[in-house]
Amino acid sequence: MRSSLNESTQPLPNSSKSGAPYLSVVATARNDDHGGNLLGRMQVFVDAWINQTNRHQLSSELIIVEWNPPEERPRLAEALRWPRDTGVCTVRIIEVPREIHARYRHAKALPLYQMIAKNAGIRRAKGEFVLATNIDIVFSDELIRFLASKPLVKGRMYRIDRHDVMSDVPVDGTLDEQIEYCRTHVIRLCAREGTFRLTPEGLRQLEAEDISSPDSGIYFGCGWFPPEQYGPGKKSRWIEKRAELLMRVPKEGGVLELEVEPGPGVLPGPERLQVLDRNGAPVADWTIAGRTTLRLVVPEAADGGFQSLQIHVPGGGRPLLHDPRILNFRFVRCDWVAPKPPVQPDSQVAVARANHSILARLLTARRGKLGLMAWASDLVTAPRKALRLLASCGADTFGPGAECWGPGWYEPESSSGNKFRWVTGEAALLLRSTDPKSSLVMMVEPGPGLGFAPFVLQVRRGDGEVVARVPVEGLTYVEVPLSLPGGVNALFLKSERAGEPHSGDPRILDFRVFGLDCRVVEGVGAAARANTTRPWAALGAKPGAGSLDWSAALEKDARAIDDLGKPSYLHLYACGDFTLLAREDWLDIRGYAELDQFSMHLDSIFCYTAHHAGLEEEVLSEPMRIYHIEHGAGSGWTPEGESEMYLRIARKGIQTVSYDQLVTLITQMRSTKAPVIFNMESWGLAESSLLETALESCGAPGLSAIE
Repeated sequence: MRSSLNESTQPLPNSSKSGAPYLSVVATARNDDHGGNLLGRMQVFVDAWINQTNRHQLSSELIIVEWNPPEERPRLAEALRWPRDTGVCTVRIIEVPREIHARYRHAKALPLYQMIAKNAGIRRAKGEFVLATNIDIVFSDELIRFLASKPLVKGRMYRIDRHDVMSDVPVDGTLDEQIEYCRTHVIRLCAREGTFRLTPEGLRQLEAEDISSPDSGIYFGCGWFPPEQYGPGKKSRWIEKRAELLMRVPKEGGVLELEVEPGPGVLPGPERLQVLDRNGAPVADWTIAGRTTLRLVVPEAADGGFQSLQIHVPGGGRPLLHDPRILNFRFVRCDWVAPKPPVQPDSQVAVARANHSILARLLTARRGKLGLMAWASDLVTAPRKALRLLASCGADTFGPGAECWGPGWYEPESSSGNKFRWVTGEAALLLRSTDPKSSLVMMVEPGPGLGFAPFVLQVRRGDGEVVARVPVEGLTYVEVPLSLPGGVNALFLKSERAGEPHSGDPRILDFRVFGLDCRVVEGVGAAARANTTRPWAALGAKPGAGSLDWSAALEKDARAIDDLGKPSYLHLYACGDFTLLAREDWLDIRGYAELDQFSMHLDSIFCYTAHHAGLEEEVLSEPMRIYHIEHGAGSGWTPEGESEMYLRIARKGIQTVSYDQLVTLITQMRSTKAPVIFNMESWGLAESSLLETALESCGAPGLSAIE
């Protein structure tokens, strides 16, 4: 039954409950059908909360602040259906009458002052912790179970992602039916980085124009900001500290290409960029100074599903003055490298004519190594192998099963009609094989960096294992048996003796390669494929051009930016739907800013105020969720209804905090290292006597039961 009306400062006549609750949940509403089907959405909210708290024995009170109730409509206590027994949950409805509402400048145009209403509930809450939320939210069972374990601590601000769901949550359904509907009808995610449409699998959809092709099977998870315009017809994505990639890897592995440039967060640079596998083990570590193209060999997931990795920035963290985000690196491409198209090989007769000098040198070099008798028996075999290799290489020095990558290779050159590439230091290879039993075949010759002297060629896999050490003396035909998975693999070549500069050329030319390919070992089947594993491999980085000089662009702001240090970027999206603090912390900060205007961005201001008052943000992770029941476009913030909402507010002459004003306040708090407190000690209508309805667990006549 409902109690008589009492001043909020007096004890509630709810004798069935004793002691202060662990958690107070505060929301506000009025019976005006705001957003469409308000009572239906609110009924789901109260039913689910009461049922879940009893299911998990979470001691709580639900406080609904009924602001400026419409004269012609029933109060919420009568308009909503209430259970006969609220169990471990107390329900309190606090009414802010029309007389108080009429004090405000926009009283006629703005029927509900959301943040002042929430403050009134927060100020009167009795729980050890207080959650500010809204009346169209459903909580996942995992989240309620977590809260029931009483893990919360003072000095933290708890936030969470919001999952927006279709509006037809079954009002008369059971708790499990309502939660299952929410879980299976998600249309949008409001995460720390922005708002995202989701795939049926729950992944963040690519935008129509993005940095990956639509059919790539690549999805951007936590840590990636939405795509932004970057030059004519181009998009880019920023990352801060960590960014997750989820990928359907091409069959038998793929090569991921990343085109990236440093941003203002990593000034003055250069800065490291790491890749970690799903277990947190490092698989790549690059140093980026400007626009750079990176390649990474990615194995298929062991279970055949999505492969995942984390891109990690060990340093960075410098802010901007006019953007609260921390923008460490900008990516302009993230996609798979397609295999080389097949090339029709030249005839061996034509190849022999074009390369007669190199073939003659090869035979001469082999005679010195083998001796006369062995050389004579090799006269047919060696030229045939060399011709086959050279014929497969086409316009470059690589056959169809191989591709070079990285700064270790110089561009192709030719001399006396012979094509070759010089190598300096360590050079990366991509090998594409149809069989795990293959061979690396190549023709290689010492260069001036090694004094044209013999050297040992080291061949290693992407995981660091050295698979061969081959002596090279003069022009040498090399055949290295490999045991690699079929598909794409990475190998690295280098001389075990470091090269040195030589006169007449600033480059260090260790050795040169006249031809290179991957060949299947004849007579060996593919049965060994199951016994091989493909490692991750970072293929190095190629510098490019075109990145913005952030040092020059921000020169006039450099001193002010230095004063900001390395501040935090908080989770602001949908913060009005879930902000959870200790009651003492709410009181210390004095709640939300009580500005006589529309509530937009006031919840974001509060988050930064709490942060600069010393509270540490903690974002609760999956599978903990809140579900937001979709409302009418323009009645509240949605990406699709944002413009309509602002037009409606402007037409009514209601003021609101602009995004630029929000950023200015954030920058001020970052600069001063102190919060901006807006309210006086009387915040939350503390000096007003508000009427309160308490719902007791004693079976009120006429109230239908819920689960």
